[in-house]
Amino acid sequence: MFVNDQHGQIIIIIVIVEGATSTSGETGQGSVAAGRTVDICSNCVPKDKPGVCPRRRWGVGICADLCSNDSDCPNDEKCCHNGCGHVCIAPYTGKPGVCPRRRWGIGICAELCSNDSDCPNDEKCCYNGCGHVCIAPYTGKPGVCPRRRWGIGICAELCSNDSDCPNDEKCCYNGCGHVCIAPYTDKPGVCPRRRWGAGICAELCSNDSDCPNDEKCCHNGCGHDCFAPTQ
Repeated sequence: MFVNDQHGQIIIIIVIVEGATSTSGETGQGSVAAGRTVDICSNCVPKDKPGVCPRRRWGVGICADLCSNDSDCPNDEKCCHNGCGHVCIAPYTGKPGVCPRRRWGIGICAELCSNDSDCPNDEKCCYNGCGHVCIAPYTGKPGVCPRRRWGIGICAELCSNDSDCPNDEKCCYNGCGHVCIAPYTDKPGVCPRRRWGAGICAELCSNDSDCPNDEKCCHNGCGHDCFAPTQ
């Protein structure tokens, strides 16, 4: 658009009209009357990449803003705050498995890892009661803990998971603490049919492994005792 001001000078005014058609026949989000198409960005907000920034360690990193958003970072890296500036970091990725059950008390008060990616092999970054350290994930051995007898056992945490126990033993709750116990294994055969009435009201066995030879731990109507299996 051309107009004359009060001094007789020609002023060129460019009018941008959304959805207008230029003289050349092109249609854009915004067009100039002179025929030049001008794109108006309606979706210029940078999008975040999937994943989350890893947990920041104690202290601060380099005090420089090397990125402003995720689109400034290569591949799947994210623009993360390092305590002072922003840098590109690979997103947090948790390894499979779970951290072992923490024993009573606390471990070393140091942040030796911030997430699983800081740990070698299949180890995970786990809380030890005060700091974070790399620990092998919990892996349960096959079998189940034997049925607990009446009363409680030693009140001590002698194991935290099956990996603390030798051979095929499992870390089992004894009513007060945790100890290594051979897993429950049924012997072949079945308990004899119980006669009328009840036997001695005592828990003389908790499972077949408590019984000698091929005897099985059977319910006697009140407690449990060892009996020869029926053929």
